[in-house]
Amino acid sequence: MWEFFIKNSKFAYLFLIALIGVGTYTLLAIPKESAPEVIIPVGIVSTTFPGAPAADIEALITNEIERGLTSLENVKQITSTSREGISSVTVEFEASADLDESIQSLKDEIDTIKQDLPEDANDPFVSEVNFVDQPILTIALAADMSDLAFAELGNQVEREIELISGVSRVELNGVRDREVTVLVDQAALNQYALSLSEVTNALRNANLTFPIGQIINDGIAYNVAFEGDIPNSAELPNISIATRGGQPVFIRDIAIVEDGLAPASSLARLSVDGEPSSNSISFDVYKQSGGDITQLTAAVNNRIAALTEPGELLSGIQTSIVLDSGEQIRSDLVQLSTSGFQTVFLVVLLLIVAIGWREGLLAGLAIPLSFLFGFIGLYFSGNTINFLSLFALILGIGILVDSAIVMIEGINRKMKDDPTIDKRDAAIETIREFSSPLISGTLTTVSMFVGLFIVSGVIGQFIASIPFTLIFLLFASLFVSLAILPLLATSFLKRRSATKLEQMQVEQSHRLEEWYRSVIRPYLESEEKQYRFLAAIFAGLVFSLFLTANLIAGLVAAPLVYVLLLKTYRWQKRFAWRNWVRTLVWIPLVGATIAITFIGTGYVFPTINPVQVTFFEQSDVDFIIIEIENPEGTTKETTDIGARRV
Repeated sequence: MWEFFIKNSKFAYLFLIALIGVGTYTLLAIPKESAPEVIIPVGIVSTTFPGAPAADIEALITNEIERGLTSLENVKQITSTSREGISSVTVEFEASADLDESIQSLKDEIDTIKQDLPEDANDPFVSEVNFVDQPILTIALAADMSDLAFAELGNQVEREIELISGVSRVELNGVRDREVTVLVDQAALNQYALSLSEVTNALRNANLTFPIGQIINDGIAYNVAFEGDIPNSAELPNISIATRGGQPVFIRDIAIVEDGLAPASSLARLSVDGEPSSNSISFDVYKQSGGDITQLTAAVNNRIAALTEPGELLSGIQTSIVLDSGEQIRSDLVQLSTSGFQTVFLVVLLLIVAIGWREGLLAGLAIPLSFLFGFIGLYFSGNTINFLSLFALILGIGILVDSAIVMIEGINRKMKDDPTIDKRDAAIETIREFSSPLISGTLTTVSMFVGLFIVSGVIGQFIASIPFTLIFLLFASLFVSLAILPLLATSFLKRRSATKLEQMQVEQSHRLEEWYRSVIRPYLESEEKQYRFLAAIFAGLVFSLFLTANLIAGLVAAPLVYVLLLKTYRWQKRFAWRNWVRTLVWIPLVGATIAITFIGTGYVFPTINPVQVTFFEQSDVDFIIIEIENPEGTTKETTDIGARRV
């Protein structure tokens, strides 16, 4: 099958050019993000009750919600947190449950439960946890402006950012929202015999829009709605509340209407180059699902830069980029590219010394080609470039060249051992000789990473990028080694040793092969040595596994396992056991030995685990986050003073 590309070289070169073109396109078009998108089966019910202490929050809200959710299906566990003015109930669903249906069921249950909650408490809000729903870009603006002007500026900039394609939403922090306040005069209420509920009902009813029916004309139905929205605050004083003595009573008769700003719910400060912090507003930009972070952050940065031009909206405003995830991803891609080029250089240099400069260049070419072809699979399978796939790409760099080295060295050896052989025949013979072991070796490596797909739940979704990336890269490297490199070798490799250096390389290779044969021949000829070698390998595996649990247990268990394996082999020879009988004997013996050793040494000796196990090691980042915690009930202004001191 693989000889097809050599026998049809014109088609093969056209096919190679097409693959390079598609691979380049997918490399540029594949979405790039900081973390893989993971569906987490968790819903959060948040309820606010301003001014209520934590004990009342737990008794009146949290406990009521927890009791009402006991009948909810597919629930794994429910946890809750009660703080001053806030109740938070976290509902974790089973990994097999449909998240959309579970969240909708949760909302339906909450709609039923909220009738039992205090009237002064705000309605519960149900939200789902989104692992990637994090701001990809944070922008801060600072200027000497009034709160009202700052609010208007923030709203204008927010609308400008939301117009950019790919932006999901923009959260504005540090700005006071516009608010209309109605200050009611108690004496006027008593004079007109009115209550506050009548005033609030009048305002509510004047700000309603609802359908009132249909008009049918010439067989066409037209929906009719009552538009009762209040377009601006100037109309509020003219709203009628009731009728007294045949005369309407308006809002202006009993209250004063003030159009201003709401109290600040958050404060933002900006300090650049050690300067004193100044009042600011910040924008957290979120991307749509599946969007490319690098392209989106670049588009937002370009738009902000355009707005800072003279005469534009942000002219004279201090602008600072606090967080740019796109820049971090681009930095990771540059690091990956640098590692790739270093690997290619080292591989090529080593092969040039070992078998020649032409062979080294061809073998090193397998890395960029495998990357391009692997990106095709990643793109069309719906994967993205994130920190996990970048990790897998860096891990795969050292694996990609193995098959390529075998093929190039094999073709080179056949051409130099037989100077009269045709280059096409040398390539075809090498393919026939090495295709089966290379395919078997690649499938063996692939099978190790396929096992990661077995991991279910959130962790399985999170790490799926690793096996996807490595499997596509391994199959791409196998295709390059068996189809592309032999084709290129028939055109670029020479048929005979033309220099003394090449002749010396061949002689040294033969000497190395002879030395290797002399080392491995005793093990191939002696079954006893084979079993000793396998027993030593298995004992070393046991010891390495114990490095993460207990070093002392590993030092005791490894020799015992080695002795047990040799014993079972000798028992097999003495009693003429079949292999399956020996397997039935040594597996429970070795398992019991490991368990007893681990438990016994754990009681007698201290636990020493030199190899620590962590899911992901803490990496260095270009920024730090400092959290300041003040006593419960501390006002925003006091917290602001403490933050500005830091």
